[in-house]
Amino acid sequence: MISTIVSSLRISDIFYLFTTFIILYVSRYYYHYFTRLNPLPGPFPLPIVGNIHQKFGYEFNDWLISLHKKYGDMFEINLAGQRTIILCNTDLIENMNIPSTKTKYPFRRYIVSEGFKEYGIDGTGIINNIDPKSWKYNRQFFTQAMMTPSFNYQAVEWTNELWSEMESYWNKLGENHELDLIKWMHRFTNDMIFKISIGERNNSITSYYHTLVPESNDLDKKEKGKINESENFIQSFELLIRGAIYFFYFNKFMRHYVPFIRGKAISLLKNRDYLYEKVYKIIKKRRVEIENTPCEQLLRNDMLTSNIIANTPRDIEIVRHGDVDADLLRPMTDKEILGNILDAVGGGTHSVSNLFCFIIYHLGHHPEVVQRLRQEFDEVLGKDVTKPITHNDIDKLQYCDAVIKEVYRHFPINYSLGRVNVEKDTIGGLCWPEKTSFSILYCAIMKRKDYWTDPEKFDPDRFYKIDESNKYLLEKQHVKTAFSVFGGGIRICPGRKLAMIELKCLLALIYRKYDIEMADPNAPLKYNSDLITVCKELLIKVKPRKF
Repeated sequence: MISTIVSSLRISDIFYLFTTFIILYVSRYYYHYFTRLNPLPGPFPLPIVGNIHQKFGYEFNDWLISLHKKYGDMFEINLAGQRTIILCNTDLIENMNIPSTKTKYPFRRYIVSEGFKEYGIDGTGIINNIDPKSWKYNRQFFTQAMMTPSFNYQAVEWTNELWSEMESYWNKLGENHELDLIKWMHRFTNDMIFKISIGERNNSITSYYHTLVPESNDLDKKEKGKINESENFIQSFELLIRGAIYFFYFNKFMRHYVPFIRGKAISLLKNRDYLYEKVYKIIKKRRVEIENTPCEQLLRNDMLTSNIIANTPRDIEIVRHGDVDADLLRPMTDKEILGNILDAVGGGTHSVSNLFCFIIYHLGHHPEVVQRLRQEFDEVLGKDVTKPITHNDIDKLQYCDAVIKEVYRHFPINYSLGRVNVEKDTIGGLCWPEKTSFSILYCAIMKRKDYWTDPEKFDPDRFYKIDESNKYLLEKQHVKTAFSVFGGGIRICPGRKLAMIELKCLLALIYRKYDIEMADPNAPLKYNSDLITVCKELLIKVKPRKF
């Protein structure tokens, strides 16, 4: 019937129908726009694309900063069909980072976009999870794996071990070899988090080294296969993270019918399928290993094993309280385990690797800070530069901690944090209904002149407390709620201790023995900013330290 009607239409009839449809769609779109609740200043959106076309030519964080300067502390944008309220003032976010399950803002977003669902990051794990029970269930295993004291001690040992391996490769390449630090750090942090989440090395550092040296051609076929597999895995994972922006920016129509965008979306989905198949094989292999392990024999101590045995007879920490929801006491599905592993590997790889590169860049332009860092390293760790760093040393590196925070203030990886209310709330003098999407623009808040002393200045001392008598003076250099590294509230990053351990250990291990030179001291920092801010390239030379 429908095909008969369509075949009977003339081209002019189809044109008129199409034109009518466009007029009705645009009219409906702008009717909703002009009658929206609590209209705020902001760029004027277009149907389908919203405001995304106005972002071109800017990095995302720079675009939002420019809008902040134009529209003030509270404005709105529209992306992927969703209205988001941007907040740039600490008075507006007082209730958003309360560390209580009773908070009105337990989620980063209230729906998982249809784009993210198609891409396969549809609410499993903890990052995109908007189901309170599921999130609580998954979160407990992240905490169990990453926040225990024994884990922190192991993390220091693994950092020392991985650094020794990476250092040996750097020495083989020679002090005049230009290293692209971000590529090395991606491999370092990937190996680190793989060990934590999967329980075994991914050999990312080794595989990357062998892509750089000609003698790799002398390796046997089996070794080459392992290297290629490891390198393909990490590149696939990096592509998965970068590709998420396509499924966030572009709606279903654009992804399926606009030629260039459609082709890119298809290739990203193929990469996703390849990566997910790899992880599912790892999960299946570990399940078989656990099934074949006698009950009296200890299992591996990693996130994957914990997830597989969760709420099974092999789980020694199973919760059996009668008041606990029965749904939280079930075993985990492979899809849920996949989500947890992807969140762990993604968060543990990119946040630390990019922040470390930003730190090295800033230290390369502030030799006086390097000098003070080395003074602290010598005082805490001693003059023996071959001595491994211990867990007890980490908390003593207070100036090192201040340097990390100050670099993050200038170049935050997570430049904005999403928040959604589950109850109506008053923000900026306006009453907002539940499920309103907000975004805290920390890259603006952390540079405000009314919150910070000399905000454009690189000054680690603003975070450095010399003693109790100076504590008040130093804390007055910034407003307490104007700084965030690992988020806040119940959604604070469960891997924050691991991140600080890696960063402090690496800075001490490197700067105690080596001088880091920028290949081009005058080159600007190369970065991209989409969902997060990432380092594109950082060329350095590593030379023995001149004492």
